[in-house]
Amino acid sequence: MSKSFQLSLVFKGILLAAILALILALGLGVLLSLTSITESGLAVTGIMVFSIFIASVLSARQAGSKGLYYGLLIGLGYVVLLLLVAGIFRDTAPSPLSVAEKLLQALVAGGIGGITGVLLSRG
Repeated sequence: MSKSFQLSLVFKGILLAAILALILALGLGVLLSLTSITESGLAVTGIMVFSIFIASVLSARQAGSKGLYYGLLIGLGYVVLLLLVAGIFRDTAPSPLSVAEKLLQALVAGGIGGITGVLLSRG
């Protein structure tokens, strides 16, 4: 359990959150195409929040300390990555309110996940 901050854990966490979100989004897409369930923005937000939370728990657990920092940075990094990818595939920029909403959700999920991860490493 190292007490120094490991930036590599943040990058691994961001990558893990993105991969997990992609897998869950693909699963949701398959589910929506095979059933009569309608798409909801809530499901997409849930995928993002869950992915960031899990990635933050795992990264902070591995770090053993500073979970809030790891979680917040993973949440922030995920939103930055999301904006970069959206900028490639969208013609219009997202509204500032939409970005602020995603950022707040990501920071809360990451912060709680990071704190949870440190607590799990001590238990």
